Formats: sequence, structure tokens, C-alpha cells
Amino acid sequence: MTRWTASAVAEALGVPVTGPGFSEISTDTRTLAPGALFVALSGERFDGHDHLAAAARAGASGAVVRRGTPPVPGLPLIEVDDPLAAYGLLARARRRGIKGPVVAITGSNGKTSTKELVAAVLRTRFRVHATALNLNNLVGVPQTILAAPPETEALVIEAGASAKGELARARDIIEPTAVIITNVAASHLDGFGSVEGILAEKLSLAAGAPLAIVGSTPPALAEGAERLAGRVIVVAPPAATADAEGRASFEVDGQQVHLGVHGVHQAGNAMLAWRLGRELHLRPAAMATALGRVVLPGGRGELLQHGGLTVFNDSYNANPASFFAAIATARAMRPGRRLVFVAGTMKELGPDLLAAVGEFVPALEPYRGALGDRLLVAPDAPAMGPLLKARLQGDELVVLKASRGAALERILPYLGLTPATSH
Repeated sequence: MTRWTASAVAEALGVPVTGPGFSEISTDTRTLAPGALFVALSGERFDGHDHLAAAARAGASGAVVRRGTPPVPGLPLIEVDDPLAAYGLLARARRRGIKGPVVAITGSNGKTSTKELVAAVLRTRFRVHATALNLNNLVGVPQTILAAPPETEALVIEAGASAKGELARARDIIEPTAVIITNVAASHLDGFGSVEGILAEKLSLAAGAPLAIVGSTPPALAEGAERLAGRVIVVAPPAATADAEGRASFEVDGQQVHLGVHGVHQAGNAMLAWRLGRELHLRPAAMATALGRVVLPGGRGELLQHGGLTVFNDSYNANPASFFAAIATARAMRPGRRLVFVAGTMKELGPDLLAAVGEFVPALEPYRGALGDRLLVAPDAPAMGPLLKARLQGDELVVLKASRGAALERILPYLGLTPATSH
């Protein structure tokens, strides 16, 4: 928690602010500390301006509100054109107090995994504050920065977007010293219209950055970064092997790296983190050890066991490229075992038993005759659970892969497993 003087808030927002200062900056009256500055954000289903009286009762010393907001007894109001933009300006002021590396990470796949790997590498030298889970939108980015403890020496910020222009706004808040773009693939097409639109959006995070470290897919990613960033490093996935649990190993700079995370594709994400560490002159042996200890949030390459049954739970999110990554990991893990691929929404086939829910079901109708009893379909994950359980012997490798809306982790209790709660 960082205490804010009235002058610091005034400087950040460009408006007059008086008073003794603020204990913290908050957008939630339920957890508001006495003396806090409340920022009244508005969304599709809520409006912080409806909770100004609650902020006053909680002991807030002031509130950032849109212009024209009626007075609230006992609560000084700071009027601005856009409270969300003001929230970003306050976060930018806090970011400017960080003197070490400030790393912004985006990409179609692997943002959260790469964020965790980068944070682990940086922690070998710095006191690091990083995005929790995937709080990566225009509320989550400022929230993350504002939550940085006073002793923070480096920031690792995940930035996502579902509509044009969001990453440029995030960039202006983060002011990164380095940007990592993992890759660009078909995702969020409703918001961007095409892969080219996604590419342009991802690249906007790198505009003006001193350093951009980018994946090698597609080639246009590096070409675009060259036009926008001060310096660009292109990182290709290393030659990696995988053990029976899908954990990748590779050699780099004389170090043998054995990743603690599951998924063959994680070797490429780890190399992005490694390349940043090399630029910062971090010790290779320390980086290798750190990468071997990383644990990802639930639903992202999560390995679960129940007797002889193995479940590779990668159900947090999906797009075509990440489906291929999950399939590659399953192939590495499956020798001698029957494979069960549970797919939701995305279009990909597994070779042994394919269970499909949601929008994926009608897409598979043309293949029903060829697949026969190797195809299981259900309207949603809870309906699929008992169907799948009845078809398992208990020693299979089961892969759960779908977009977040399918919530495939709801199948896990039917298999005798408890999903992680960190979604």
C-alpha cells in the first residue's frame, strides 16, 4: 500500500485536490480502508457512483467522479471527465516510482504463462510485483500497478484486449521499459475482425518501447515490431524434449532448463523470459532454477491425478493455435495410453475418444458416422460429466480444452477430481 498526498493526486490528474492525503486508492467500497480515495468506475452491470454514500460511510477521504455528480455529504469529490482514464493516470504516477524493469506482456496465447515465467526470472535479482491471475484489462492493469508494495523494484504487467485501442491505452499507463509479445493468432475476432487486426492491436503495446522481445509466429510480428520499438529481439522456440508429464526441457547458454510447468509449448514462453533475463544480465544458473519452480494458476496446463487417471486441464481458454499446443503436449504424454480429448467450442479432433460440448457439437455432426461410438456429445460440461465417466476405464489420459465460457472444469468432479479455484 502506498500513501498518496493530495498534491500527488492533483499532479497525476491535473485537477485541484486538497486535504490530508489518502491511505490508498480503491474502486471497491466493500474493502475500502478508512482514508482511501474511492474511484467511481462504471461498467455494463455496475456504476460506482451508486456507491458514493457507502464510500463515505466506510471512511473514504475523497472520491474521483465524473463531472456533474451531485454532492455527497461528508465525501469530497474530485470531478474528472472519465474516472477510468483517471484511474489509469493514478496508476501511471505509481509506475513512475518504479526504477527497475517494467515489463508489459501480451499475445494471443501464453500471456499468463509467460508473465509467471518472466516474474520468476526477474525475482532472481529484483523485488517483483506482477499481475495476479489474468487481471489484464483497462481496470486490471491499473489495479495491478496501484497494488504494488512500496518496496517494489520491478513490475511485470499482463495486458490483454478485446477491442481496438485498448492496448495503446494500457501502454500509456504502463510505460514499459520492455514489451514481450508471445505470438499472434486467431482470437477475439469479434473485436478485431481479422488476424491482421489482432496483429496491429498487439503491436500497439510496443510503440515507443525501448525493447521488444517477440515470438517468431507470424513473421509479420517481428516486421511490425521493428517499425515501432527501439530494438527488437525475435525468439524462436528452443529444441525441447518432454517428460511423461508433459514438462519440457531444453538447453540454453550452457544451462539445462527443466520447466516446472506442464506443456511442451511452454519452452517457447520460457525462452522469451530467458532472453529478457539475458538482456538484464541475470545469472543463467539462477534463472534455470527459477524456471523449474514456476507453478501456473489453475486451468492452464494443470496436471491432475486420480488413481491411474491423468487429466491435463487446460480449460482456462482456447483458440486454434492453443489447441494445437494442447494436442502436442498430449502426444508427448500419451505413449501406451488411450487418449480422451474433451473439446468445447473450438474445432479440433482427437484420435481416440472425442467428447464435445457447446458450439463444437454441431461442427462434428458430419463426422458422427466415421467416429461412431468414439464420439460423445452433450450440451454443456455438467451434462458431459456422467457420459464421460461411464466410458472411462480409469487409466486414460484425458485432456480438457475449450474457451473459458465452456467451463470444462465442471467435468472434473465427475472424474473424482477437484478443480483449482484460481480462475
